[in-house]
Amino acid sequence: MSRQPTVLVVDDEPDILETLDFALRRRGFLVRTAEDGEQALESAKQDPPDIMLLDVMLPGMNGYEVSRKLKEWMSVDEDAQEFPILLLTARRVNSVEREEFVSTWSRADSVVYKPFSLDRLISSVKTLLPPATSARAVS
Repeated sequence: MSRQPTVLVVDDEPDILETLDFALRRRGFLVRTAEDGEQALESAKQDPPDIMLLDVMLPGMNGYEVSRKLKEWMSVDEDAQEFPILLLTARRVNSVEREEFVSTWSRADSVVYKPFSLDRLISSVKTLLPPATSARAVS
């Protein structure tokens, strides 16, 4: 029996965590949550998820920094399990330079801008997951 794909949701807003937890579980995902960058780093390194949904504006270490640190860790630690990171941000990109910063400096795999529809977010999650992993979630 194959396991359900795991999503680590990182946001400092309890309402967003609850909503995403509920929506993802209904669609067949296992969900873990973290409320700040340090918790996210610790959780992801201790038990890597299949995908991380990472808010940009977090207390302490922001999402860009968390993403960059995790991607660097995955590239240098041969035992690290790689996983995609999807940034969640309310900061709209207004320039080519900003878009480049988001995609290259943070090294995140994708970005979804708030407010977002849950269907669009779930679709982005499934697109980033390997097909075999995505297929284990319910439509």
